[in-house]
Order: sequence, then C-alpha cells, then structure tokens
Amino acid sequence: MGVYRRANAEHVARLLEPALAQDWRTAWWALDEVAPTLATYTVGEGPGEKFPLVNEALRHVTPPTPWTIVSDDDVRFRRGDVVVLVDACRRSELDVVQPARAPGTHTTHAITGAQRLARARRTTFVESGPLVVVGPRFRDRVLPLPDELGMGWCVEFRWFDLLEEGCRLGIVDETTIEHVGPEEHEYETEPLHERLHAELAARGTTDFRDFQRTLATWRPWQRRPPWLHGRDAPARPTE
Repeated sequence: MGVYRRANAEHVARLLEPALAQDWRTAWWALDEVAPTLATYTVGEGPGEKFPLVNEALRHVTPPTPWTIVSDDDVRFRRGDVVVLVDACRRSELDVVQPARAPGTHTTHAITGAQRLARARRTTFVESGPLVVVGPRFRDRVLPLPDELGMGWCVEFRWFDLLEEGCRLGIVDETTIEHVGPEEHEYETEPLHERLHAELAARGTTDFRDFQRTLATWRPWQRRPPWLHGRDAPARPTE
C-alpha cells in the first residue's frame, strides 16, 4: 500500500513487479494524478497527508492481508525485493520491520544502515518510512495508522511502546533499499519538529537516539535468530 505521485509511478511499478508475480493484493492512492501504468491498482485520487490516505487505501483490501507493506513512492531495492523481505520477516518472526538502508545512501537514523555480517536485527526502533512491513501478530495494533499523526512523524514512539506487549521490532539487513527522492521534505516540517521535541521532552530526553538500540543480531552462520532461542530478548534496552 502507499501514496504515489505520478512522477514516481515508474518506481512504484518496479516495486510491485515481484509482488504481483506472487498474486499479492495491492492498493495505492494517487496524490496528484492517476498514472496509467498504475490505474488498475489505484483506489483513489487527491491531495492529503500520508497516514490518512494510506488508511483509505487499506480499506480497499478486504479481508486484511496477514502481512502488509506500507511504502513511499520513491523507494528502490538495492538487494532483494518485497517478496524476499517478507520471507525474511517470517523467518525471523518480527512484527514491525523495515529493510536496511543500502551502504552509501542517505540515512536519517544511523541504526537503519545495513550492518555487515547480519541477516536481521531485533531493535527498539523502526522508522516510519520509507517502507515498513507489519506482520499478523500486531497488525490490529498498528493498522490502521494513526490519522492524527498526518505525515507519520512520531509514530516510532507508538511502536516503541508496543515492546512491552511483546512486539518484535526489527531491521532486515539481508534486503537493502535506497530512498531515491529528494532529502528535503515537500511539506512544512516546523510543526512536526515541534511535536517531536515535545514527545521527547515528555519522555525525559532530547535525543531520539535514546530510543534506538539493537537488542540482538541474527548472524549468517546461525540457523535461527537468537531471540527465538530460549528466553526472549529483553523488551527494552538494559544499559
């Protein structure tokens, strides 16, 4: 699912190719104009904020899918694809997941950068975009996305709070993406920065990195993720 601009239709079409080959269902909202190549998968058209429009697209997928991918329209896989990514999510039994950012590409948060000698990591942080996978265990707690958060800023705190309920957040390093769009946001960010700083202050910190920890890493030579052996990894960082 996602929201697209016609100028980025080619990126969306490429993203969808492996999913459509597997007969996955898909629904997208056209932000400005319906692209002919995506018309079959476009369920609505018009301006708005990301989360409410993604929720509109989600309403057209019934019954709900066990695994749901929410993506921006300017994402390109460097390694793997959406099918490989969901397979990795299943094998690692993670609930809210993102692919790692490819080496050498822009990252807003260092923790999201791909790590060497890692299949996947269990973390305390998953970024709101550009691509997020939501699994069946916590689907009803994560989706629909909170409309009131508009463009998605600060949803990371909502997902962080789910750790106490046993939700496994994670980053899949086997698959990597690059965000090919401009680094500058195409919307007013000052109110969103104010909301972010207010949220951090309410939680007793000024640094987003306090919520960004790796709890365990699944190495290539390990048959199963370490968080699936014996006792589960602690829900929150212990240091």
